Amino acid sequence: MIDTKITFLGSGSWQGVPAPFGDDEISKSVEWGSKDFRFRTSLLVQTHNGKNILVEVTPDIRLQSWKYKLTRPDAVLVSHWHWDHLFGLLDLDWFAEKNSLRVYGNRVTKEWQENSMGHINVNFSVFESFKTFVIDNVEITPVPVNHVEETHGFIFKNLETGKAFAYLSDFSSIPDHTSEKLSTSDYATIDATYLASDIDDDLTHVQKDQFPKLFTSIDGPQLILTNIGSYQNLSHDDFQAMFSQQTIAYDGMEILI
Repeated sequence: MIDTKITFLGSGSWQGVPAPFGDDEISKSVEWGSKDFRFRTSLLVQTHNGKNILVEVTPDIRLQSWKYKLTRPDAVLVSHWHWDHLFGLLDLDWFAEKNSLRVYGNRVTKEWQENSMGHINVNFSVFESFKTFVIDNVEITPVPVNHVEETHGFIFKNLETGKAFAYLSDFSSIPDHTSEKLSTSDYATIDATYLASDIDDDLTHVQKDQFPKLFTSIDGPQLILTNIGSYQNLSHDDFQAMFSQQTIAYDGMEILI
């Protein structure tokens, strides 16, 4: 088998689903293991030679590693410094002391890691926009997006099959150069934090009324929507019915490239 397998370890927004002390109907009724239960958005990329690439290290990493029977990651990729993408490293203190933990992130993420959790033993490699690097048979291209200072997505290309998967977790808009790169991908995972509702004081994510234009502007890949929250009071099936041309991500969903 020469495919690379991508597993959604989480598909939820910054709170996850259920939300802490959530009084919305989804949080009150959700069941463990259902498509409405969501860890924070993150991925596992598995090469055909058995290399494990963890994308984001969320505060849910302890339960994610147990639920999905994860073994030691060969690399950890972090898109930006926000706590729901990086601060799971705090749970890996003891693990990192006993294992070589290679983390890839941008310059600002490295500064946050050093200032906030510099006691954790990691080997941190700083990547640059559009400069590819290779792990096993997977070519990885960091691509910039507009969110907070120094935020990136990643394009994973299987060098044997030629198929590519783009991951853009958090953004308010996509720069032109990044959009050009997306057009050659087979799949593109995009930020759907406010897919069905807006929060007026947060303009760092795509807003509800911007999605129709965003969908038409990304030409080529099958779109997968992630960062789903319970505050919109819609179930997974509700979202999928409303956005039938796109795929609503769920925890445990697998994609082969």
